[in-house]
Amino acid sequence: MRILATVSNMRSLAVVVDLRTREVGHIPVRPGFFDPTITERATCRPFGITWSPSELFIVNNRQLLAFGHDLAFSRAVPVRLQVNTHQLAYDAGRAWTVSPWTNSLIGVGADDTIEFDLAAQTVRPYVERDASSADDRWHYNSLLWHGDRLFVAAHAFGPASFINVYDRATLRLVDVHPNAGHSIHGLARRDGELFWISTKTKEIRSDQGRRLRLPRAGFARGFAMTDDHFVVGVSVPSPRDKRHRGDSWIQVIDHRDGRLVEEVPLPGTGNLNDLRLLDSPDHAHPVPPFWP
Repeated sequence: MRILATVSNMRSLAVVVDLRTREVGHIPVRPGFFDPTITERATCRPFGITWSPSELFIVNNRQLLAFGHDLAFSRAVPVRLQVNTHQLAYDAGRAWTVSPWTNSLIGVGADDTIEFDLAAQTVRPYVERDASSADDRWHYNSLLWHGDRLFVAAHAFGPASFINVYDRATLRLVDVHPNAGHSIHGLARRDGELFWISTKTKEIRSDQGRRLRLPRAGFARGFAMTDDHFVVGVSVPSPRDKRHRGDSWIQVIDHRDGRLVEEVPLPGTGNLNDLRLLDSPDHAHPVPPFWP
């Protein structure tokens, strides 16, 4: 299993972890990945990862960066997104990113970019603009297109985290999972059961009442799920302005009993932001693997 994880040290955009060999490769940060106009967040902040059949995408604040199958940088998509963009997921020809400061999903396609207002349940052409942290109402951070549903997780700044469920075809809200945990991140669905990380309570939870304690205490963000295991990114907790420092880990956890199967240390990466499985089916990212 090979994992791509975005990191915060501002030297590497992401790391590639081979669980079999335990080798770690790096996608380097380029000068053009920094945005000196950003003041409320790190000037280089890679986060969400997704891919089409031909390109892999990493969102970095206002940038959507594209890479080839060799993970070499190919281009910056000509659209200006938002500061503090979070998770990415590819669906129906678009790379969709969660934009907490606009309380929306932004869908970047080959010919146009659209925006889905998560509260108003409306779709409109995306208008480039500058939102700020003051505009962030619920801190939406994660999304999952699965079957006939779209799931969107809201961190909600603490213990009142929730998950919205939308009809995939109409984008109408059909359900809400309240009281989902404290500062939740990540979504995966397998056999009708929805899973996520409750970061502050250090658990993996499900909508069927499962609660698995994470084996290592830390800041958990980055979530994947195979048929047998959860894959979780964990970082040393640190204040926002220190998240470019410190270490992180990737944990492989048995989804039946929460047993730690494997752990790979990633020293010096700073906070791990998100992760995807490059060569394995993933219930958190139900698109064909980028590397067959």
